[in-house]
Amino acid sequence: MLLPKPDGQTGAVVVQHGTRTLLLDQPFAAIRLRAGHAVKSRRLDAKTLQQTFSGALAALPPRPNTFLVHFEDASDVLTAASDAEFTRIFAEIALHPGSEILITGHTDSVGSIHYNDQLSLQRAQRVRMELIRRGIQPEQIESVAGRGKREPLVPHGPGVSEPKNRRVEVSVR
Repeated sequence: MLLPKPDGQTGAVVVQHGTRTLLLDQPFAAIRLRAGHAVKSRRLDAKTLQQTFSGALAALPPRPNTFLVHFEDASDVLTAASDAEFTRIFAEIALHPGSEILITGHTDSVGSIHYNDQLSLQRAQRVRMELIRRGIQPEQIESVAGRGKREPLVPHGPGVSEPKNRRVEVSVR
């Protein structure tokens, strides 16, 4: 069965069974595989989903909560609005004391790939240091990474200075 992401988007899965290949690319699409029997593909309604997969759904780990911290153009200087986001991050961590924190930096598309890779990592490290300064234990931070301009939040052409793409994503799980 294929579950949608929290934002409602759905990826896709290819299932190979014998000589048949089936694509699941719709939310709640499911395939029943049985040895010696035909493969059945269908979409599940909410009631059937709960009846069939209640145990598996209950065993899923909670989805991480992701927060966005934004930066001034071409720098690792936090925007004024970012302070409120740190308050929300700390509130989430307080609800889940054993949380793991993942920090991923991003940039807009102005500048070279090399420059943006360095800047995105610098931004992520800046957020890491700010979290530690405010009381997070360093071992709670699982990873710090920079993605440069590869994963824009707002897609656009090259060389566009888009403030929403100048961000660090902080995931708390």
